[in-house]
Amino acid sequence: MKADESNVTRRDAVVLGTRWLFAGSVIALVAAPPAHAGKAAKADFSYQEGPKEGKSCSNCKFFVVGESGKGGCAIVDGEISPSGWCLAYSPAR
Repeated sequence: MKADESNVTRRDAVVLGTRWLFAGSVIALVAAPPAHAGKAAKADFSYQEGPKEGKSCSNCKFFVVGESGKGGCAIVDGEISPSGWCLAYSPAR
């Protein structure tokens, strides 16, 4: 190896350090678990047991039919009434 090949300039060190810092940040963002991993409380979405303006959980894309007559929701935690409604309502297609 030549003597001049082992010399690292301050600029090279800063550029290399910046690249490593950027790469580490990208990896941290990609590897982080999603912030929405859990379900929200009913109160967070103003859940109510009755329909609102003809809209109800039974025709929402997030509603999951249960065996007991009530169901569940992909977003809101707990038992959900098919005739209920909340702010997360989105019509099923």
